[in-house]
Amino acid sequence: MQHKEATVVEMARIQFQPSGREITSRDGETVLAAALRKGLVLPYSCRSGSCGVCHARLIAGKIVPGGAASVEVLGASAWARDAILLCQAAARSSELVIEAKEVEALAGTEFCTLPARVLRLEPLSHDVTALTLGLMKGRGTLRFLAGQYVDLLLWDNRRRSYSIASPPHNTESVELHVRRVPGGRFSEHELSTIREQDLLHLTGPLGTFFLRDDPRPVIFVAGGPGFAPIAAMVEDLRMNKIRKSVKFYWGVRSRRDLYRLEQVGRWERELGLGFIPVLSKPDLDWEGRRGWVHEAILADYPDLSGVQVYTSGPPEMISAIRTSFPQHGLSEDMLYYDSFEPAVDTA
Repeated sequence: MQHKEATVVEMARIQFQPSGREITSRDGETVLAAALRKGLVLPYSCRSGSCGVCHARLIAGKIVPGGAASVEVLGASAWARDAILLCQAAARSSELVIEAKEVEALAGTEFCTLPARVLRLEPLSHDVTALTLGLMKGRGTLRFLAGQYVDLLLWDNRRRSYSIASPPHNTESVELHVRRVPGGRFSEHELSTIREQDLLHLTGPLGTFFLRDDPRPVIFVAGGPGFAPIAAMVEDLRMNKIRKSVKFYWGVRSRRDLYRLEQVGRWERELGLGFIPVLSKPDLDWEGRRGWVHEAILADYPDLSGVQVYTSGPPEMISAIRTSFPQHGLSEDMLYYDSFEPAVDTA
């Protein structure tokens, strides 16, 4: 950290290619932070340098060493010379030129911090709780796309990120699915002390995980509580009466990890959605699919060249999908993912 602070410049002009858009960073902020502050949305997810969603290419200029991407983060198939991570890259020269994709659908997104009251705490499974937060009238509106997430602000301004499980049409409340992590500061300790009507604060909307306007068939893939953003997307399709070819594969350990099956049943009836739960440690009487969820998909779709894939859940599942699916014809541009990286406390 001392090396970064010693070499970063306080202000830099950043040009993005191929659009030619220019912004100015300040106070040593990262390229991603500067872009979001100016309403320019680039692909990103975890903001901790772990998921690789925000990778781009440095054409000219210098960045602090920690902003360079690695094969470990991007994977061998995606890694390229001069690859950087926008969430970690801060300018070490007064000018940067960066080749990066812009997410036009989110241009001008208004990020805000809002107060919210706890409306409900609903146990969904043995280790997942649905936390419903009511947004306070007259204090601002959270405008988001299905699939995005918010940060919950803890008492000392540290954060925890959770995908929104409810669709955007409900502007008065949002539902989050919180999985209990052993020793987890929020999920195990603070959540147990929260009561209805308690006041929390959230920041959002965040992330670039949302359903694109594309006619190709969709394969949704969730791992554990990665169900949440997928649920928001499918509910959004249902509410807007949009019919498309949709398959939903949900990978969990055992039957007790499956929840909201009545909601999934409604999707099957009203949308014609195909639902395939896959258990990695199945119950003795389980008659459905077994093993790893990505392998089940490849068994059903040896050729993925004509589909788009949206996947959310643990990093190990995301990594397996990013490695194997392109080998079966899936275009890199048709793979969208939200990796649930472990929380990293920063002040």
